[in-house]
Amino acid sequence: MASHTLTGAVLIAGTGFSHYSLAQSDKTEKTEEITILGTRVAGRTATKASSPIDIIQSDELKKSGFSELGQSLQAVAPSFNFSRTQVSNGSDLFRPATLRGLQPDQTLVLINGKRRHNQSIFQAGGTVGEGAAGTDMNSIPLGALQRVEVLRDGAAAQYGSDAIAGVINLKLKDTVDLTTISMRWGETSKGDGENMTLGINTGVALGKEGEFLNLTAEYRDSDRTNRADNPAWHQGDAGSEFTSLFYNAMIPVGRDSELYSFGGYSERTALGSGFYRGATDDNNVSQVYPDGFLPNIDNTAEDTSFAFGYRHDINNIWRLDASVVYGKNTYDFDSSNTINSSIAAEYLANNPAATDADIAANAGPTAGYSGGFEFDQMTVNFDLAGSVDLGMSSELYIGLGAEYRDESYSINQGDLNSYSCGLSNSGSSFPAVNSANSAFAACGFQAYPGLQKDTDVGRDSFALYVDLEQNLSDDWLMGLAIRYEDFDVAGSETIGKLSSRYDLTDDFAIRGAISTGFRAPSLQQTAYTAISTTIDGNGLLGQVFVAATGDDFPSTLGVESLKSETSESLSFGIIWSPVDSVNITLDTYHIKIDDRITLGQPLTTTDVAFNPSAVASLQASGANSINFFSNAANTTTTGVDLITTYNTVFAGGELKVTFAGNINETELDSVNAPPGISKNIAFSSVSQSILEGGQPQEKATLSFDWVKDDWSSILRLQHFGETEVDYFAQNHIPIPNTQSTSVVEAATLVDLNIGYQASENLMFSVGINNIFDETPDELENDEVLEIISGGAFRFPLRAVPYGFNGTSYYVNVNFSF
Repeated sequence: MASHTLTGAVLIAGTGFSHYSLAQSDKTEKTEEITILGTRVAGRTATKASSPIDIIQSDELKKSGFSELGQSLQAVAPSFNFSRTQVSNGSDLFRPATLRGLQPDQTLVLINGKRRHNQSIFQAGGTVGEGAAGTDMNSIPLGALQRVEVLRDGAAAQYGSDAIAGVINLKLKDTVDLTTISMRWGETSKGDGENMTLGINTGVALGKEGEFLNLTAEYRDSDRTNRADNPAWHQGDAGSEFTSLFYNAMIPVGRDSELYSFGGYSERTALGSGFYRGATDDNNVSQVYPDGFLPNIDNTAEDTSFAFGYRHDINNIWRLDASVVYGKNTYDFDSSNTINSSIAAEYLANNPAATDADIAANAGPTAGYSGGFEFDQMTVNFDLAGSVDLGMSSELYIGLGAEYRDESYSINQGDLNSYSCGLSNSGSSFPAVNSANSAFAACGFQAYPGLQKDTDVGRDSFALYVDLEQNLSDDWLMGLAIRYEDFDVAGSETIGKLSSRYDLTDDFAIRGAISTGFRAPSLQQTAYTAISTTIDGNGLLGQVFVAATGDDFPSTLGVESLKSETSESLSFGIIWSPVDSVNITLDTYHIKIDDRITLGQPLTTTDVAFNPSAVASLQASGANSINFFSNAANTTTTGVDLITTYNTVFAGGELKVTFAGNINETELDSVNAPPGISKNIAFSSVSQSILEGGQPQEKATLSFDWVKDDWSSILRLQHFGETEVDYFAQNHIPIPNTQSTSVVEAATLVDLNIGYQASENLMFSVGINNIFDETPDELENDEVLEIISGGAFRFPLRAVPYGFNGTSYYVNVNFSF
């Protein structure tokens, strides 16, 4: 069993060059500290960097007790959040991955230092990260990772657009002559949610010069959980299935060069549900569903990525890296157990004497394709790094680079019956079959009305950067990064970062940075257009039209286009080791973001009555309300990260105690309202509440990791602060005498994992997550969600950081040879 190492190799980040030098395999302890993020210097350790960097080994992720990467990171990274939501398009497969309370698309994700593509679908309105298309963390198999590096600092000047909050780098395994088979089984204490994971990782040495191929295959299958009080409804995890194959490879070329490649494919499916439609609901056809129905959404996501590159040592000082990375995400919606109630309504309008059997026979399909999305990205990088001697105490390390990126985004039309108004799709409205008050039947499938037209857009961008780093003395490190980036639609930006670290003593250092950053509007934000079903201001199901940038409705309100978000970031921290067994890092940050791109709340004709053109545009759409993207908000986020580790001997074994905590607050500074538009129309109180209160302002993990001989255990306490939003509350749906906000109370979850190394090749572990069965407080009788669901939903649906499932158990078996 050998581990492949590439001594002195350089790994150049896809949008900002970094080094990664591995020591020999018998120096593992030192190797674990080396980072490729935030520095130009080969061999720089995380504890010597000028920015806060977490290095999380794969074993630590596996001890979290979760089978998915996102949940595992939430358990160990201080300011990483992975919030849950329900009954929101796409949430059954992906969740918002955020750093420091910002948006999912304000964190850049890399694999092996190269830019990872984003999701083709964004977070739905009324959820954490609404309107943001981030990176789908759960599309990457946990078994393929050697470690995760998290740079918690503004880094757009080093890595490009999207790195306002920080950078997450996922390092793939490069081991050889070792095969590991992992099996996991678990379920909740309620007896549902049974899940199984089977993974295999193997590495092959392709020659005697360090060439290797490492492969990972993983399969996951999970049954759904349901915490709704009425079994006809659904609140909990969707049933899902996951299949993936990843690879990592390198071949030396001569003495000073190498070719490398990595990538993978994953497919995930999940069966989600919408709101229950009652037997007499206007959106039901009782001749088809006499008892009502729960519409289902079959979600399918596919991710494909591959990278090819060439590294070359020009001499002992200068090195280059040239690479091409391609990534694609597709997301498709198939509706089932649903109906387009307008088809039966048109039939009845044309055949008023029709019998119930006639109506049922002519009500159209109860399943079909509702449409889908595609996003693909190709990134080409050329990077050069080395140093020059200026006669000072140390060399000046220099990184130079250029990047070209080409992106495309597509919307795929659904079946005609999935979106049509009646069978003829004539644009007319028809009285609902079930209606006693002549209400019009909704067009399109219930839960997810189909996408009505194909869309295909693209853009490209070009960037140049320079990154300098130098030790001005043995104790003082300075860094400067400048980046110019130009998008063919969004325009250009020049940004910079100045960082510094000063070692006051061998055991105490200070560090800080000042930087500017930007994030260009994504194609998902500029080109998306669709109709969806949601709860309107009266607590009734209604259709919402999302208008693309430049459409008539936003134009009538003064929003013609989107511009880039810009940021200013300040950070300051200390690193202190009062004794050899204790390490403390404390980092504060202040992030000001202007022109944040937001997905506004749906506007009705009443909301825009002051603007006749807007009223006419909304009425012409056929929807109940319209929302759109705009640069509506200016915000400030402040916070503190504290990480403390303590190593000691306890009960004859080695004990590592780790505390990782984050305090974080985001405030709305001002609203960018076009002339003549009120601020509450430009940026609603609901969106403000999600931005400011949708993520916990306090999050902390305290873990006790103990190892003795063949036994190991980890006891972990996770604390999540309170979240409070207006969605599904009185401020969103004005039902008299109800609570004005939806609250998820603070909670502390306790997890336990116990492992036993039965032999050199076989290890068992068992664990309990959320031992004390913590869930959000159940809804009160005066809460809006309780009322509109008829008492079916037990817990809040939005901004739930720790989920609804309660206690769960699992067993892991790992076999290696």
